[in-house]
Amino acid sequence: MSQKYALISGASSGIGYAVALKLCKLGYKVFGCAPEPFVAEMYPLRDEYGLVPFACDITKVDDVKKAVELVGKIAGGRLDILYNNAGIGVGGPAGEADEDDLDWVFRVNVFGHIYMTKYFLDSVIATRGTIVFTCSVASRVPIPWTGVYCATKAAIDQYAWNLHAEMKPFGVRVHSIVTGGVYTAIADPNANSLHDGRAVNSRYQGEGFAESMIASSRMSRDTKYSTHRYANSVVKDLLRKSAKFNLYHGYMAYTLHLLGRYAPVWFTEFCLAVYFKQLLVLRRIKRAQSG
Repeated sequence: MSQKYALISGASSGIGYAVALKLCKLGYKVFGCAPEPFVAEMYPLRDEYGLVPFACDITKVDDVKKAVELVGKIAGGRLDILYNNAGIGVGGPAGEADEDDLDWVFRVNVFGHIYMTKYFLDSVIATRGTIVFTCSVASRVPIPWTGVYCATKAAIDQYAWNLHAEMKPFGVRVHSIVTGGVYTAIADPNANSLHDGRAVNSRYQGEGFAESMIASSRMSRDTKYSTHRYANSVVKDLLRKSAKFNLYHGYMAYTLHLLGRYAPVWFTEFCLAVYFKQLLVLRRIKRAQSG
């Protein structure tokens, strides 16, 4: 009964991998899941620390139910930490989102975590454990050209808040981690989208658009805030058994939270447009419309 168990989705890279490594080093028996093509990326943690890697598409309920059976056989129906971390991003103007991209991002970033929570809930209740969601400053401020991603993070943050209230009687802690800049590939699709037809045909196409999209795609990588630094600070909070719902980790996390919550809308939009080189694009469009 002294053995602690943790399950992390999206554990094959980035934040998930770093958190899995940290928990393994602390003696947790960690289960890491990812889609089939990425399972092998967790093998180093399996070979050195005993992590249990397995394939799971969290957007498919049948996969999630199979994961419950697998984890249950080893952990005996007990889970101390359910870490809902898997996430994907998509770049481009909010009003021009591709329907397939929109559906896929919501299924991974929102529905998948709700499925995982629903079917692993009894296991977490059994330990009076902790449920964690990797949220983002994108739920607080409108980061340019990431409107769909921002929407998913706002949605999962609100879901987690409701869950936080509902789980109190069971002694289960729920945290939504408002994540600032961390060196991961989450925003890379912004730059990649410049090379497909949708971006080429965008109504924003013209002077400054490519530069602004690239600046948005670099928002995580330019911070140089490592995933290991992030994981260390997050796990420290989790082990402290903080009573707080929102935890703030990553570059500028709390600052951007304050900006989004308390600054005037126009000021927040202006600051972000300047930082991500969007102002030139918006002013160019405004001049064209006025003309």
